Amino acid sequence: MFGLCKNSDGVFKFEYRRQLFASLCITIIAFCHGFGLGWFSVILAKLQSPTETALDFVITVNEGSWIGGFSSLGGGVGNIVYGILVDLIGRKGSIYCLAVPYIISWILVYFASSVDFLYVSRFLAGVTGGGTYVVIPIFIGEIAEPKIRGRLTSLFSLTLNSGIFVGYIITARVPYHFIPIFGIAIPVIYALSQIVFPETPMFLLQRGLDKRAKKSLKFYRNHISTTKESVAQFEIEFDKLKKDVTSHQKNTDSVTWRDFCNKPAVIAFSKGFVLMWLNVFCGAYGILYYTSSVFVAARTELHPDTNTIIVGLVQVTGVYTATILVDRFGRKPLLIFSCAATAIGMAVFGLYGFLLEETTVDLSAVSAWLPLVTVCFIMFVSNSGLIPIPFVLLVELMPPKIRASAAAICLVIFNIIGFLLMKMFPISLAAFGLYIPMWFFAITSVFGLAFIALFIKETKGMSLNKVNAET
Repeated sequence: MFGLCKNSDGVFKFEYRRQLFASLCITIIAFCHGFGLGWFSVILAKLQSPTETALDFVITVNEGSWIGGFSSLGGGVGNIVYGILVDLIGRKGSIYCLAVPYIISWILVYFASSVDFLYVSRFLAGVTGGGTYVVIPIFIGEIAEPKIRGRLTSLFSLTLNSGIFVGYIITARVPYHFIPIFGIAIPVIYALSQIVFPETPMFLLQRGLDKRAKKSLKFYRNHISTTKESVAQFEIEFDKLKKDVTSHQKNTDSVTWRDFCNKPAVIAFSKGFVLMWLNVFCGAYGILYYTSSVFVAARTELHPDTNTIIVGLVQVTGVYTATILVDRFGRKPLLIFSCAATAIGMAVFGLYGFLLEETTVDLSAVSAWLPLVTVCFIMFVSNSGLIPIPFVLLVELMPPKIRASAAAICLVIFNIIGFLLMKMFPISLAAFGLYIPMWFFAITSVFGLAFIALFIKETKGMSLNKVNAET
């Protein structure tokens, strides 16, 4: 599964296996969220067609845009709700709660008798989706050892995009009312898989539950007390973790607004905001949600279903690349490469659009393949860095005391920006043509390149507390 599993830091090492297994199980819900996104991308066109819809009504273009918009709005609500829950009831309790709105959303899809059912369904699916962006990175960040934390956290984006890809394929070939059954079954399996995993050691230490925290750390480190040396090494690690947690808890009071206004928090917030802005406006999400519209504007002859499946496969490949490289080459080099390559791809695609729409240059020799190749290149390089890695850094950069709440706030901003992109991209595509949005995305990526080079420090191999101390 991982290209680095055979080296000394491979995720299949004995002491890492439970961390890997726990990460795989929790990211099942990310797969579910991705599956819903892929389903919506394909099913919307069918529900808008009087001859293809499986329901008793037809979706208008305006209704379809709001169905997609409600998903982002739900995501913002999910960021807030789960940002509170993850500190209130713990990481483990929040993990179980992720499945509830998602299951209800598919029940509504199955019994949909009006567009209102779909509005509520996508909103609830968005709540779960927003929650995954909060809960999963925090959980994995707190159970994973620094050497493999980047790879395990990147599993989130890998499984999310795998879900999108599977959603594309199944929705294109399976009857409407079978898909909700699949959509309900997977989160049930996800919830059952969580039974064997304890709460994170860091959260338990924050609550003063030292014995449970030590037991939890033994579980996730797969620790077996066979020698005095191994026992001593484990005790050193536990004492260091306890000391780190204690040093960042000035008192036992609840988080207050002052915790968000000190210099480290403000710097972390600023970096988190810019990373979320870059994540959205690098342009990959615009192409993802409106693949068909982009290819129509590019005047390619490929079938929309073929386009979406190819793009979905390329996304998975790009995220997989980031997953196996993030702990070898680090976060910063991958982000710099991704920004530069995305800027080049968007600039080339914009140039193609300009020549197509504003000149009389004959592009017939390249129009059959250049749009597809360019889009695939953009999706690969953006998913190799700009899409998954900001969510790894979001957890790593935030001060421990406000990590959950601060990450949730940044993710609310992410969903607000995402909502604006989903509403404005098709409008700008129709009003200004293909080249203006693509060149805007290219400029954004160039800005991101400069920002990351100047202000983002490498966090590869660091403990979370060391990251906070040095950034």
